[in-house]
Amino acid sequence: MTFTVAPSRLPRRTLLTETALVLGVSLGASALWAILSIIRKMTAEVSLSAQTTTMNNAVTPDRPWLDLAHQLTGIALALVPVVLALHLLARERPHPGLRMGFDLTRPIPDAVLGLLLTALIGIPGIGLYLAARALDLNTTVAAANLTNVWWAIPVLILAAAQNAILEEVVMIGYLFTRWTQA
Repeated sequence: MTFTVAPSRLPRRTLLTETALVLGVSLGASALWAILSIIRKMTAEVSLSAQTTTMNNAVTPDRPWLDLAHQLTGIALALVPVVLALHLLARERPHPGLRMGFDLTRPIPDAVLGLLLTALIGIPGIGLYLAARALDLNTTVAAANLTNVWWAIPVLILAAAQNAILEEVVMIGYLFTRWTQA
């Protein structure tokens, strides 16, 4: 005979502490670095419009194999908060990824919805960036500064996927679940 134990509800204080910790090792930490970066750029002697912000920088451009190792390690470490969030949610109910919709039961509708959301968020974001550039209120964004190596495009795709997974699991799946529970 098997018994299943009903998941116990975590105390509100535990949920709030846990949420602060998950944010502290993920998007919250990233937000703090972004704020410091903005302050650094705004207090520089050069105007914002004359500065360039480079994403996906080469760490060791003179040693491509080591640079690839750096890039892949950065992507893998950035996904640790995702695993942490899923682990914390799984303490109460199994398969949190499935509850967030990470299944292939509706691939076409999910893909269409994903494209619509991408357009809904991306188009205004690009418009805002272009408007800020036109008003000299933003830096030039260089999406990649990787050397000319065979793995640059796959690494950029992995970095984009890592950012999407981090945001969707931590911000949408984890935080919405915890906020509903708290």
